[in-house]
Amino acid sequence: MVLASCAGGSGVEQSLAPTYACDSAVVNITIADFDPQANAYIEALINSYDDISELAPQPLDSTGRITLRFDMQGDKVLSLLNASADERYGTIRIAPGETTDVTIYPDSIVTTGRFADLNRELSSYTTKYGMNIFAPDFVRYDMNGDEYTSAIIAEYNRLKGALDADTSLSPAQRVIEESNLMNSLLSFATNRAIVGRGSYMAVNPGKYDIPRDSIVTDMSEANYAAIVKAIDPDSEALLGGRCDVATSLGRVDWNEAGAKGTLLGTVTDYQKAARQAYEDKLDPELYSSLKAYSNPFFALAVDNIGDIARTRFEEASRMVSSTPEVSDSDIIEAIAAQFPGKVVLIDRWNTWCGPCKAAIAENEPLKLTTLSDPDIVWVYVADESSPIPAYYKMIPTIKGHHYRLTEAQARALYERYNIDGIPYYFIADRKGNVTPRPDFRDHDLMVTTILEELKK
Repeated sequence: MVLASCAGGSGVEQSLAPTYACDSAVVNITIADFDPQANAYIEALINSYDDISELAPQPLDSTGRITLRFDMQGDKVLSLLNASADERYGTIRIAPGETTDVTIYPDSIVTTGRFADLNRELSSYTTKYGMNIFAPDFVRYDMNGDEYTSAIIAEYNRLKGALDADTSLSPAQRVIEESNLMNSLLSFATNRAIVGRGSYMAVNPGKYDIPRDSIVTDMSEANYAAIVKAIDPDSEALLGGRCDVATSLGRVDWNEAGAKGTLLGTVTDYQKAARQAYEDKLDPELYSSLKAYSNPFFALAVDNIGDIARTRFEEASRMVSSTPEVSDSDIIEAIAAQFPGKVVLIDRWNTWCGPCKAAIAENEPLKLTTLSDPDIVWVYVADESSPIPAYYKMIPTIKGHHYRLTEAQARALYERYNIDGIPYYFIADRKGNVTPRPDFRDHDLMVTTILEELKK
């Protein structure tokens, strides 16, 4: 199959290499041996070149099938799990411009598409040459920056030598290993504090209350420059395998560390530009740096993101209601008062909250069945910690009235009600009396209580 390139014209057929194309994609998922009583939802945790994609849990049909659609700028990697996140099915890679059929078996995942061979390995493969950031046995938490950098580069070189010499790997396995190892080194460089905590606990078994000043986190520009010299910053391994580049680059400016003009430096700029484009706030200078790169994909992908974001913003912003102009601590009562004579369920949530998304997914079908009464009003209250791109992408799938609080309003709400976490719920009866109900995390209790309120 030949994919249309973001640059216009045609790309070339690829089976393992990264995709430099923008297009939509369709994924048809089937759960073999589906048991609707065990879990009727699926969630896709997404890794992409820009690390922005997000998808709420989606209900499977009665036969264990679902179709997902994506706007794509390059490949995406989907880690598939049930909505309770207690069963991970496996990992697959999908390409723009394709319809990919996915069958999830108890011990494997089989897909169609040009990544079919890669996915046979990716879905269940255990890497042999990885650097485990949570259990590092080749560094210590009290090393200085130079010692730490030398240690992680030495371990990378050791593993890279073994990987290069390993003739038993299939081509797909080699892509996975090379990508994992390169991104592991970058992750060790950008997540020094996490590595340090793991090292401290390994040296001090049973001590989980780690003194903050015991973890050395100093990394200089020279240290990052040494990392760039240790790898090939133009290697497509950066974007291969599981797309670990989505998180491995951290907040380091790899251009300043010597990667300017390379794939590593360009992806660093692309991740910043993509976030800006999703909010329609693209820095012209940053955009110019992408256009200067030899591969036109990244600049054109940002154009594509901006076009999609503007359309989505226009559609989704119309779904967000204006917050009543009252004191910050009275927001919930003021919202409930807008629906007199109704039973109002107010869901305090955010896009980054997994349990929130799982609960919302569980409630959606009830709006057409058990809780389909027009006297029930569903209200969803998020705040500014929900990134605009993810928020505007998700709310069209959530039927109800949406409100977005400022940081001050959210803080006042937490303080007034001593909110212990989210999801958190309120219910307003037909007379407008508002009651906080954190116990509605028990879904069955929520349903029975709403039905009882309707009878009053």
